[in-house]
Amino acid sequence: MKKASALLLCILSANSWAVKLSDYKPFKFEPLFTNPVCETYSYDRPLTTEGGATISSKPKNVYCKPSDEAASVSRNTSPQYRIVEWVSDSETKELYLAYLSFSSKNVVAAICSAVKKGVKVSIVLDGGEESNTNPVLNKDAEGLKKCSDKDLVKVTYRGTASGLGYAHNKILIVNPGTKIAKILFSSGNMTGGTSINHENWNFITTSGESFFAQSHKCVIESMIEAGDTKANFTTSLNSCRANIKAEPETDIQVFFSPVDGAKALEKVTEAGNNAKLIEAMSHRFSGQLAALYMKLLEDKKPIKFILDDDIYWSVKRRQDIGRNTSIESFKIYRDLINKGMQTKFLQTNQNVFQLQHNKFMIFTFENGGAVFNGAGNFTTAAFTKNFENFYYITIPEVVEAYNKQYDLYFDKMATSEDEMPRDYVLP
Repeated sequence: MKKASALLLCILSANSWAVKLSDYKPFKFEPLFTNPVCETYSYDRPLTTEGGATISSKPKNVYCKPSDEAASVSRNTSPQYRIVEWVSDSETKELYLAYLSFSSKNVVAAICSAVKKGVKVSIVLDGGEESNTNPVLNKDAEGLKKCSDKDLVKVTYRGTASGLGYAHNKILIVNPGTKIAKILFSSGNMTGGTSINHENWNFITTSGESFFAQSHKCVIESMIEAGDTKANFTTSLNSCRANIKAEPETDIQVFFSPVDGAKALEKVTEAGNNAKLIEAMSHRFSGQLAALYMKLLEDKKPIKFILDDDIYWSVKRRQDIGRNTSIESFKIYRDLINKGMQTKFLQTNQNVFQLQHNKFMIFTFENGGAVFNGAGNFTTAAFTKNFENFYYITIPEVVEAYNKQYDLYFDKMATSEDEMPRDYVLP
């Protein structure tokens, strides 16, 4: 007992002076990437690339189908595996979730099993065009209410009303408000994003005393209690954060849109101007960030960018492809790719809306680096209208993990324009 008391005193003492999340005890930050395991899908005939080579199939483990999910999620390094592990842990007593969409059958099953054991669940989802008055109900989330005869599951629908855009957050909190908090933030939704989409997932275990942990509790509770209008949400979130005694951490800065959107853009602008190299991925790219990248290219800043091949085909075929528009794609080519942005594409499966859905930037400075990531696409709406969560991270091992993953994407998984097939054919 004396040893346990001494350990607790040591933890509390350490946390009392922490200004970095990595200084808190406990601390674990595990970045995981879907990196799906998929079959090789061959064309019905050989195709010629833009550079004149002959190819017979889509890139392996890039182009995927729903049938590949089982192999992808069975690995103990897969995001879905870790999500189910967190939800199913015997220490899990309460869950907060906020997502645009929610349909992963394995995650739904794990949460249902947890509810049967008495775990409380609060979920915030996007409810469509009339979220506050007549939302489109999510059948999987609503179905969780049937997992127990007790009133343990609460589902709230937000977004697209009173000056707000989508409820686009991607957050899972295990045991909010307790001494040890587990927080997951991601580029992906609780859908195929946990398995066959190309996504990044960030699993963090930290002290419940940290600003990081408490601010995430604030944002979900503010969405539930005051997310009906932008003004009410802003007042609620700012009031809740003002009552947090801990100082915001310096090695992972948190921005919740639409309240903090301008600050997030300022941070990205500062980092972009100071970086000697920028490496980025995004599903969508327009507005103020695209304008910033145009300026950086004019200043001869080296930029590498990986996009979904829907953007390539939208321009080539002059039509919307998958979830990318031809108008936005044309602007990306005109203003960025044709101006020198070194660009490659992940050849995903538009037939099943499999996406290159990562949204992150890696900034390499003369000394060290940083990652900017989160839930939102790199569009104006993500910073001004939507409910989003963004992060600016300087924790060295996290930056290193993203650098390693980016090299895998750019060097092995992504396709240059010269290597793209001339014909739009999906196996």
